[in-house]
Amino acid sequence: MGGCLLALALGLLVVGLYNPDPAHAVLPPWGWPLIAAGAVTAAGFVWWEIRSPVRLLDLTGAPKTPLLATLAVSFLAGAALLVTMVFVPLAAQTLLSMDELEGALFLARFLVSLTVGAVLGGLLARRLGDRYVAVAGMAVAASGYALMSRWPPDLADAGLALDRDLVIAGLGLGLVIAPVSSAVLRASTASQHGVASAAVVVARMMGMLIGIAAVSAWGFHRFQSLTADLDTPLPFGVDPETYQQRLADYTAQVQAALHTEYTEMFLVTAVVCVLGAAVAFLVPHRPRPA
Repeated sequence: MGGCLLALALGLLVVGLYNPDPAHAVLPPWGWPLIAAGAVTAAGFVWWEIRSPVRLLDLTGAPKTPLLATLAVSFLAGAALLVTMVFVPLAAQTLLSMDELEGALFLARFLVSLTVGAVLGGLLARRLGDRYVAVAGMAVAASGYALMSRWPPDLADAGLALDRDLVIAGLGLGLVIAPVSSAVLRASTASQHGVASAAVVVARMMGMLIGIAAVSAWGFHRFQSLTADLDTPLPFGVDPETYQQRLADYTAQVQAALHTEYTEMFLVTAVVCVLGAAVAFLVPHRPRPA
């Protein structure tokens, strides 16, 4: 029953966020009713997990605030992660004229630094404690996304600044992985470690699912609103030179709209990471060992 309620809640939220016609509104006509139904179903899931003798996530006895804070950090980090993995390659393909392989290699800067940050986060958490490393990781990630939100319209002229910003964002999110994993284990008993560690992964995947759905809904509407007044040039009734000039102007305006959409998405992601850094102050802290 717990699994069914959780799946139903997520399904309602995603369907409510999906808008097949983003030109007129961020959400479809059925958006808010389904999102409200998803929230009610999620509350029903929590109620069931508290009262049922058979639970999907049985964490009885674990301190609720530190545990929920740790899962919230994992959720927010997952949202930032998938936004990056989807929209950075899109930005490379649409603004830098890269193909799919080149766009994936452009994203590799973020992914490699994410891996390095995950290892580094484990080493630092052992010495400094999980809370401080989690806070620092989300703060570093926020600074990386804030820099990405300031990318210039012509990305080809940005040079190494693009690499720098992707590396900063990847390192920051990587630093968070080990602290939230170890913190949730310390907040639970030994018999709950399997469920607790799974909950971290589930929270991250839920953040990826809901985050990309919400950001996509807003991003598609934003792009439609930015290009609503553009008229697609046609090669009829004008000479070839005039048509090419109109086509170049149209393409430049579309790319400017895409640039605005992407940079605003990265700014929203920076805000998500700032929120994650604030929540991370509630993560269980392990003092430095003697």
